[in-house]
Amino acid sequence: MLLALENGIRAFCAKFMKDPGAAWLRWGRNAHDVPQGLYFMERAAQLDKAEAHFELGLYCEGGGHGIGVREKALDHYRRAAVLGHAEATFRMGEMLRWGIGIAANPEAGRTAYRRAAEMGWRPAAEWLAMAFEKGEGMEPDAEMAAFWQRRSEKLESRGPSRSALLPLPSEPSRDPLVRISSALADGLDAWMGEAIHGHWFTWFFWLVIVPCGLAAILGLLGAFLSVISFAHFLAPTWVIAAFLSIGFVAPTLLFLIFWLSSRRSMHWSFMGRRHHAKAEGGDPKACFERGMAFLEGGPETPRDLAEARRWLLNASEGGHVQAMSQLAELLRFGHGGMKDLAQAKSWLRQAVDAGHPGAKKALDEIADKEARLD
Repeated sequence: MLLALENGIRAFCAKFMKDPGAAWLRWGRNAHDVPQGLYFMERAAQLDKAEAHFELGLYCEGGGHGIGVREKALDHYRRAAVLGHAEATFRMGEMLRWGIGIAANPEAGRTAYRRAAEMGWRPAAEWLAMAFEKGEGMEPDAEMAAFWQRRSEKLESRGPSRSALLPLPSEPSRDPLVRISSALADGLDAWMGEAIHGHWFTWFFWLVIVPCGLAAILGLLGAFLSVISFAHFLAPTWVIAAFLSIGFVAPTLLFLIFWLSSRRSMHWSFMGRRHHAKAEGGDPKACFERGMAFLEGGPETPRDLAEARRWLLNASEGGHVQAMSQLAELLRFGHGGMKDLAQAKSWLRQAVDAGHPGAKKALDEIADKEARLD
């Protein structure tokens, strides 16, 4: 209800703004949750905002939206590329070259790399320099390799972007409407927690909920008797008693429904907060579990490969062996960010040294593949 009202207010305000697409884009980056963020981003994309198409592409490439998402990601990247977005063009080239969720098309991927490099995206220029030097998909050309190497050195060095539709839990939103509604929700959540786990809830139950419930039952009974008996319906006493008692029905039912739903989720909410605090404190096991939660996705934690990669990196740096192996897989195949085979092999070697059983096999697979390519 509150979200629908908020969305309506934003839609009304956007009509009078000079650049409504920029407003929808800003709101999407500061949304309450993923569905609202997607709604805002899609509104911005409809107004031909390249950054909105790029954000939607990042989200789809990371596994959001269900079946067929990689095709949707490619479509959003392609639209952003047409609008002049350099990184979207490069990521489109990555998907086409490697066949990420779609049929591989190396030639189209190389074309996209060149376009991204011409737009000023440094990783694309670096790849072209390497490709011309080693002859990857094209004839070796030392002059062109040197040209793109010089050009890449003049460009700004930037890492891969992550999806703003899946904000970090530790990042507070800058949107005032989100802050106000979140503060109200947090306050109500804390109050319900005190009510459920505190000592005064028993007194509140017997002094407020039970009398209201009894009054509601009596009110319904009075209304029923008043309706089935026309003579009684005309009696002022029955009419007054019925309507006064019925006034207790709605608030009592709403309170009971909210209390029961909160009681089911309160334990998991508290557990989640304690677990998140341990992960923020750098506990390797908690970081690994949080990374796997983002990797697999679920009702409590949406799937976000970039976020999974971040938490697995924290766990690996803390010495968690399973995290090292899992992080190496993400780096090896470029899930949740750029591919980095050197880093993947480095983490696998550390996992082998720590005794991980599957890390040695993964290292051997990489070595075999590199031998075949050579």
